[in-house]
Amino acid sequence: MKALVFVLSIISFPLLSTVIPNQPHIYVEGYAEQEVTPDQIKISVSVMATNMDAEIAKIEIDEKSLKLFEATKVLGIKQEQITATPIQIYPAIEHQNGKSVNVGTRVSRNIDILLQDLTKYPALNDALVEAEITSKISSTVELSDERAIKKGVLMLAVNDAKLKASELAAIHGKEVKDVYSISEFKTRTEDAYNLRPNQEVYGQSYNTAQVRYRVPPGSSVFKIGKMRVTATVYVVYTME
Repeated sequence: MKALVFVLSIISFPLLSTVIPNQPHIYVEGYAEQEVTPDQIKISVSVMATNMDAEIAKIEIDEKSLKLFEATKVLGIKQEQITATPIQIYPAIEHQNGKSVNVGTRVSRNIDILLQDLTKYPALNDALVEAEITSKISSTVELSDERAIKKGVLMLAVNDAKLKASELAAIHGKEVKDVYSISEFKTRTEDAYNLRPNQEVYGQSYNTAQVRYRVPPGSSVFKIGKMRVTATVYVVYTME
């Protein structure tokens, strides 16, 4: 154990020495956040049927799937916005009075629909009900260009760090010279072995660790709330 601790100590010093210079410097944290409106919804549907005759259960799944595909076509949802998994067939086992009972064969298929016209969401929910698909439906709102939005907020965080450094240097009659290091990770000693990037996208009603949040299905009138994009950077500037 002592040998391991000694090795880790040796490794930590070069790591920090590459981030923190020996010359006068300022170590600042830049932060930015931005509210955005989701522009697409992903609906995940589980189509399921159980019957003692596996062929009958499969026919029921095919009929429900066909109804759903026809409904999406009427709504103008493109084929490339729909992903369907192959049919899965397995024994249907239920627990009755403490015993496992075979109630036939269960056939299922998962279908994902990417809805880019949010005004059609209530109509799509109605189509799911008409197709008798009510066993398992989940919906999440998303950003179609999440990467670009997060990049933009990251740049705002970098600008925030530069402003903080300039203000701190000016207080002491100094000027910021150059960027020595910049990272999305904390580089202080206590965080050196717990490096985690700090960029998040989350809804108003959820905590900062969540990237997306659910939309309650089955409502003819709904309003999608804002999502918040955040970014944090850690920058070391040299001074003159």
